Amino acid sequence: MNFKIVWIIIVMIFVTGVEAFSQLAQKSDSAKYKVFLPDYVKLQFAGGIGFVSIGVGYTFFKQKLEVSYFYGYVPEFVSTDDLHSVSLQLTAKLLRFKVSKTVELMPLNFGCFIHHSFGSEFWITLPDHYPEEYYWWSPGRNAGVFLGGEIRTKLLSTATPASGTAFYVRVGSRGLYLASKFGNSSIPFSDIIEFGFGVAIYR
Repeated sequence: MNFKIVWIIIVMIFVTGVEAFSQLAQKSDSAKYKVFLPDYVKLQFAGGIGFVSIGVGYTFFKQKLEVSYFYGYVPEFVSTDDLHSVSLQLTAKLLRFKVSKTVELMPLNFGCFIHHSFGSEFWITLPDHYPEEYYWWSPGRNAGVFLGGEIRTKLLSTATPASGTAFYVRVGSRGLYLASKFGNSSIPFSDIIEFGFGVAIYR
């Protein structure tokens, strides 16, 4: 599939999602309906969950904890083929500073994720043509950790029912990469680190 087409589709889904998200938040006056609405939508570039990805999620404990679900896409020009994946993420926002009336800084966000890639080459259980215990890991499913920071602003809060817009960065690694580095110290850190950044619209 042409990457430009997928990119346009993802951006359209994000924009449409934000619009629908805002309208639902505005119309859902009853708390029993609002509780089912996602607390945010996100659009992310890189970060180990896709070349570009879109996600939704919920916040807990006064926005100190987030649970997110992402769909990720990797185009053929940066991989062997078009790749599709999903990720479930947990993020803890350990520090929060009020910079001004309209800006909050969260410099220490820590998270973990489980990532699943689709495709016949991304198996979960070892195929029969491999000897037993030939691989101790599966390419189709993996987990990892990340650290990041976030700046939350009141951008869009006056034009939509959204409470604000956040911009974030993250750096992380997968369990497989960390285990490989532990077993072979000659592997450069640049080979096991995944950097990403994105934008989130909160309701």
